[in-house]
Amino acid sequence: MRPIHASPDVQAALIRDGFAVADGGRLWMDAPERPGLWRRLAKLIGKETEMTRLEHVNVTVADPDATAALLSDLFGWRTRWKGGSIHGGRSIHVGDDDTYVAVYSGPEGVSETASSSSYTTRGGMNHIGVVVDDLDAVEEKVKAHGYAPHSHADYEPGRRFYFHEENGIEIEVVSYA
Repeated sequence: MRPIHASPDVQAALIRDGFAVADGGRLWMDAPERPGLWRRLAKLIGKETEMTRLEHVNVTVADPDATAALLSDLFGWRTRWKGGSIHGGRSIHVGDDDTYVAVYSGPEGVSETASSSSYTTRGGMNHIGVVVDDLDAVEEKVKAHGYAPHSHADYEPGRRFYFHEENGIEIEVVSYA
């Protein structure tokens, strides 16, 4: 089941047509037997409600190819674009049709140092949150890559864990299923 955030008119239409159910003040959609239906409905809901969304984040990494491969393997993403980038660097955009993470590396020979803590550095990025359907399966993949999941939590509205990858980026993996 996936939570749906839409206008009252769209919610009523989804319930009327059997695509969603209301439970506990939230609207949920369950259509696993219809591949691609969720994406099509989400695009329609987004257009009808003129929803604002986050398109991408851009992070500096040591090896864009390795980081893009890791994100693709863990989350089933694909490379959308790659090439030369600002300041003589190189970027790879990895994600899905709607959102992505831009992994960037500056020019060769330029020192890249990380601050001691993003949580105490103004403008620091604290973590990237990724929603998945099967939290346990992704956690097994994270462990298989040699990362140590930590800070497991199970509270409304979902379960989650975090891990740090080799660039020091903390990734939160959360499931609302």
